[in-house]
Amino acid sequence: MPSTTSIILTDVANHYNRLVDEHQKLHTEIEHRQYHAPDDNLKILKKKKLRLKDEIEQLKLHLNNLTK
Repeated sequence: MPSTTSIILTDVANHYNRLVDEHQKLHTEIEHRQYHAPDDNLKILKKKKLRLKDEIEQLKLHLNNLTK
């Protein structure tokens, strides 16, 4: 039976990977739409991407603090 810590670490790793994947997908979508999408749509996508980046960085910071 896996320990609680192991389960938590797996959940955090899965969450982190989902965030990174979603960030990359938004990056690709923004690149493809950059010259064709209305400015308002691009602005929304870029804000989502920035929020994801911030969440990824916060998660990294918290994990670094936990491992010290």
